[in-house]
This record gives sequence, C-alpha cells and structure tokens, in this order.
Amino acid sequence: MGLAKLAKPLGWFSLALGAAELIKGREIARAHGVPEGKNVVRGFGAREIAAGIGVLARPRSPVPFLARAAGDALDIGAAGYAARKASGDKGRVARASLATVAGFLVLDLLVARALAKR
Repeated sequence: MGLAKLAKPLGWFSLALGAAELIKGREIARAHGVPEGKNVVRGFGAREIAAGIGVLARPRSPVPFLARAAGDALDIGAAGYAARKASGDKGRVARASLATVAGFLVLDLLVARALAKR
C-alpha cells in the first residue's frame, strides 16, 4: 500500500483522537501526571479535529499533513514535559505517548512527501 492511501484513515484517526481529547481531557492529563494540563489537552483535541477535517477535505494535498506534523511537534513538547515531570506509571504513560507521537510525526511527514510527489 502506498503511503498516500493512508491519507483518509489518518484523517478519521485525527477526528477520533481529537474527540477523545476534547471529551476526556481531564482524564488524559491526569493519566500523564499533569492534571493541570486538562485545558491544553482539550485545545490539542480541537486542533486534532481541525487537522482531521483538513485531511478529509483535501486528502490528496500534503498541506494538511504538514499541519498535522506541526501539531505533532506541539504534542511531543507536551509529552516530553509530562515525561520529565511524572514518575511511575504516569511517567510510563507519558513516555509511551512521546514515542507514539514521534512515530506519527514521521508518518505524517512521509505521507506529505508521498502526496507532494503525485
């Protein structure tokens, strides 16, 4: 499967993740050891929904994936902060989130590159 074929599934993923972050911002922030970050998580959820809408509206354009990548960079910063602050299970959750978002950053950049070559 070519990377460009991941465009729509990633758009739907963004919508689902964004909705979860909006609805469960408090719980997500608490699980990462930064309960004071609930509004940041909710803001990230709104951004993720906007990114998903952008991807689904223009699935053949690299631009929405570059926007997702910029969002991933913000997420990496927040997860890195949480990973440094939290300990125990919450620290593990934050480090797992950090690794996951780093993977999505690479994927978003690869999809953007594949779409740009079309």
